[in-house]
Amino acid sequence: MEIRPYNTEEIPYAINRMLMSSNFVTSLTNFIETSNPSTLVRRMRKMKTISDLQREIYAPMVHTFEQRSMEGLTFGGFDKVDMNKPHLLIANHRDIVMDSAILQGYLIDHNLPATRSGIGDNLLTSPVMTDIAKTNNMFTVFRSHDTRTMLANSRLLSDYIRQSITKDKISVWISQRNGRTKDGLDKTQQGVLKMLYSSKRPHVIESLKELDIVPLTVSYEYEPCDQMKARELLLTKQNKSYVKDPEEDFHSITKGIFSYKGRVHMQLGQPINNLLDETMAFASDNDALQYVAEIIDQEIYRDYRLWETNYMAYDILHNTDRFADEYEEGEKKEFLQYIRKQANIADVNYTKMKQQLLTIYANPVESFLKTED
Repeated sequence: MEIRPYNTEEIPYAINRMLMSSNFVTSLTNFIETSNPSTLVRRMRKMKTISDLQREIYAPMVHTFEQRSMEGLTFGGFDKVDMNKPHLLIANHRDIVMDSAILQGYLIDHNLPATRSGIGDNLLTSPVMTDIAKTNNMFTVFRSHDTRTMLANSRLLSDYIRQSITKDKISVWISQRNGRTKDGLDKTQQGVLKMLYSSKRPHVIESLKELDIVPLTVSYEYEPCDQMKARELLLTKQNKSYVKDPEEDFHSITKGIFSYKGRVHMQLGQPINNLLDETMAFASDNDALQYVAEIIDQEIYRDYRLWETNYMAYDILHNTDRFADEYEEGEKKEFLQYIRKQANIADVNYTKMKQQLLTIYANPVESFLKTED
């Protein structure tokens, strides 16, 4: 499997393969409003480019997902960054599909160029899933290999991202970490920045400045897959290892798409290049990478839209009324009822589950408070 999305010559063949899948065709008719499904299929067969598919198929499907699972969707910061120029958007990662999909929907609706987006090879579980991803401007992030192969794949990924931004002039979306944030702490993994740096050494700051990094933050009022995330965290703590069910990734995708999210906000931050000084001296490359990671984290913490759910969880968890002005007492009772319901599962202790769920919602407040220290 190649890392890149499909090229124009490959699109018609991919479309024909997707339309041979009854599940894909059913999804088209369920999630794109049309009075005549066969007309939609015929129209899709005439599409020639990724842009055609994104505009006429994928964006409408994403908007259906948004309408069915969200109370409201808002955006900020996009008027302060020229998205017609290539940037590397490093984003917090709460949901497997929707984090990037929300962004692409916004860009397409506003006639801005969509980004290329990374997707883990563990999620490309079938030929049709691969076709959907590769016709939606996604490139493959290879993960499940031995150490030597992982290093080679990391360099390949780094080269591809740099080429996309500096030569192809196409923006890229990647998450700040491998896998979703499960504990509510949006922390950039130094390894992600090390991967980006590997394609152009030896100067860390110069290398990363060339990519024009912009932090991107998505905030969900109700955390996608909160119950699944809390359960995984607790089972990992208990057993010191967590073995995924073979269907778990697919279940997480569908759960993340369709579960209730309440209000959602996406904030595009400021490019961090003006915060990166090439003359700064660091004891090691790792120190320089950690410095950049902390800058990205600070921007994401500041840009995170704190909802009542976050303030209520913080006050409940810490047995305080510090943020009582941010919510009504009735809302707090309803939220606690929701947490109790989510905590009631068969294979994890109820009290620990409740504590973990509250921690997931409270941690964005903890992160924001650190920016005020």
